[in-house]
Amino acid sequence: MLKAVHRTLGPVLPPATFAFPYPGIPGRVHVDDQMLRSDAPGDVAHYLSDALSAIENMEASLAAAGRTWRDVTACLDLPCGYGRVTRHLARRIDARRVTACDIDRQAVRFCAAEFGVEPLPSRPDLHELTFPRHYDLIFVGSLLTHVPPPQGLQLLDALVAVLRPKGQLIFTTQGATCLEHLSWYGQHFDDAEAVFRRQLADSGVAFVPYPGRSEYGITLHARERLTCDIGSRFGDALSLVRFAERGWDRHQDVWTYQRRG
Repeated sequence: MLKAVHRTLGPVLPPATFAFPYPGIPGRVHVDDQMLRSDAPGDVAHYLSDALSAIENMEASLAAAGRTWRDVTACLDLPCGYGRVTRHLARRIDARRVTACDIDRQAVRFCAAEFGVEPLPSRPDLHELTFPRHYDLIFVGSLLTHVPPPQGLQLLDALVAVLRPKGQLIFTTQGATCLEHLSWYGQHFDDAEAVFRRQLADSGVAFVPYPGRSEYGITLHARERLTCDIGSRFGDALSLVRFAERGWDRHQDVWTYQRRG
């Protein structure tokens, strides 16, 4: 009920009208935050542990290059959603140095109001977006996991363009191991197992859209193919400093590329 009301009245109400506190989670969680499945204690605990897993991966990636949060003067969280990870970034560096970016303008509005971060409403094509600064750290959690592979590479083009020298671009993908649990994504994708396997075998990438959509679905990347694509696209401008298979919440692969200094 509250979600329906928010979709109707959200733009004219204070951003946190439909947000509520949960034990152990810094800041309130918005009712439209789809990353929190329910109020059940197990779902609340997973919401928190998933976000902390992202933070731990960022810390490990910074450490791999001999850096810490103190070295991050500007950070981009895209897509930020309603702040599952953003809330924790804003506790580790100055919130004003965190840019929260998402296609959902209400989500961006909430993050700015609740966590004090810089809001940046996104566009489907990031090349049409004017970023307010360049970044030492860019976190792209679960975005290449849902867009067609060519679009994912185009997204990386736009982000590398605003990555500072020695800055880190950290993004997640779903690898071939996800073939073993396609049911997590719903019956539509479980039924498409043969399609996923054939595409991965043929090209090293696989994409199956959601029913009735062409631009959004489930994407799987073989490590070797994506490594090759990024190497061909960016040459020695980027170097891989860390790869963690199923590193994010024991599910998604975590990639960390650093821009040449």
